[in-house]
Amino acid sequence: MNFSLMYQNDIAGFLPELFLAISVLVVLLHGSFLSVRAAYLYTYLTPSMVRLTSTVLFLSLLLVLNNPVEGQTLWNAIFITDHLTILSKAVVFLGLLSCVLVSEVYLFSARFRAYEFFVFIISIGLSLCLLISSYDLISIYLSMEFLSLIFYVLAAWKKNSYFSAEAGLKYFILGSVASVFYLFGASLIYYGMGTTNLGSLALITKNLGSLASPLACLSLICIISALLFKIGAAPYHSWVADVYEGAPTLVSFIFAVVPKFGIFVVILRIAFISFWSFFPYFWESFFCLCGLFSVFIGCLGGLGERKIKRLLAFSSIGHVGFLCLGLASGSIEGIQAVLFYLIIYMLTSTFLWVYALHLELDIDGTSNTTFLTFSDAIGLSRANPLLGLGSTLMIFSLAGIPPLGGFFAKFNIFIGLVGSYYYAVTIFVVLTSVVSAFYYIRLIKIIYFEKNKKLGFFCPFIKGISISLGFNRFKCYIFYVQPQLILFVNL
Repeated sequence: MNFSLMYQNDIAGFLPELFLAISVLVVLLHGSFLSVRAAYLYTYLTPSMVRLTSTVLFLSLLLVLNNPVEGQTLWNAIFITDHLTILSKAVVFLGLLSCVLVSEVYLFSARFRAYEFFVFIISIGLSLCLLISSYDLISIYLSMEFLSLIFYVLAAWKKNSYFSAEAGLKYFILGSVASVFYLFGASLIYYGMGTTNLGSLALITKNLGSLASPLACLSLICIISALLFKIGAAPYHSWVADVYEGAPTLVSFIFAVVPKFGIFVVILRIAFISFWSFFPYFWESFFCLCGLFSVFIGCLGGLGERKIKRLLAFSSIGHVGFLCLGLASGSIEGIQAVLFYLIIYMLTSTFLWVYALHLELDIDGTSNTTFLTFSDAIGLSRANPLLGLGSTLMIFSLAGIPPLGGFFAKFNIFIGLVGSYYYAVTIFVVLTSVVSAFYYIRLIKIIYFEKNKKLGFFCPFIKGISISLGFNRFKCYIFYVQPQLILFVNL
């Protein structure tokens, strides 16, 4: 039988991934041919790579949105395509496009002349697409390692910085330990059930419930713990603040914004499809404990911070806690609240990370050598009132102040918790949200009311940063006016 006819649907459903794989080679060859000529003329290579990478990501987004294959397993049930994968891939590509738009000015200011950065950007898109579509524990592991290897390199991208080297080494060592735990858990699953396919595991464990062995629970703890490590959930959060601070700001932006949606999709498939019968006896307690611990660490860890990137890191830990609590509710409303929360968080955090990246630039377009602190934002409201107002609204949204998007995202999580009778947990999370609002309000107070003792200047806006800030602000403002435009998240 003809191979192309046998796997015709598989190839059609896998077209975005095939296009990205070919694009990686094309961008690599394009950069290799131009790198020699661009050695002494920096502006010749970077704009060309930005345009080419943006085109690749935009075409990949169109391929994802126009995928002709829906609701089908691919390549012998190793991968799957459905509405959730389409939504997740679209969100990932939009996040990567925002990173590429602001990369040109940052790479120029930080004196990064390597074209490989854009190859890594496309490779991140490819690895996340494979991870989101994975329907087998082995394909999940390979896709996760593909993504992790790229992140290890990017974390240590500043070759002349000890902090960047420390961030890369710490992330590599702890990430390797997490991968070992994932493999150990997957091997226990295969030993006990004879398969690693998520669909087959769903059939095997359909009526297992309370009869599940301690060995199965141990394997699931290892697997989900490895996944939660990748998104910085407590108690697997020890690397987050140091890596976010030591890595280049653009790389920290990618860490904070891009991979969370894809990894949560994998957690949803494992917990709510393959091992759904374990929920009343295992998943409720596990996700609830991780969520409470993450919210508590994110609340207290950011109170004493004076550096913007570390503050955003602890804020990320707290928001991941909200996402874990949404999973602990175990209802369809809770899952929808998690996906909705992820979208709002990505929009808001993208704006704030681009804002932090802009603060890192001096008036002459060079990059600051010191770490960003709250004092770097003094005078912003007077220098650029529109940016000051937009940043204030985004910070309020991140804190969950009504009627902004972050409030509705947290409110949906609270509804899911109350619907599952987690009254004490809901009260505790509300109290921690009130406490964590302190360091958000402190940042706003510095932006508007602190007076700079020295004359300071802010770097003029570059086109890419303006487009990224304006686009994210427009999406959030549209949601404030018409919330139903974004309430399309259904499983």
